[in-house]
Amino acid sequence: MNHRPGTIVPVTGIYWCSVCKTPQRFTEQQEFPPCPNLCGRGLWELVEEQSERD
Repeated sequence: MNHRPGTIVPVTGIYWCSVCKTPQRFTEQQEFPPCPNLCGRGLWELVEEQSERD
């Protein structure tokens, strides 16, 4: 599932931009930011789910 910038992160893990594939780690309940590479149509896609302890 893909998530738009500005929505709330559903699960802690590594996500990447659907356009440029730049990976970033986000924590549950954080807000997805825009892609750091300014990919205007990029969505965040979960690559690897992580627990809070990882």
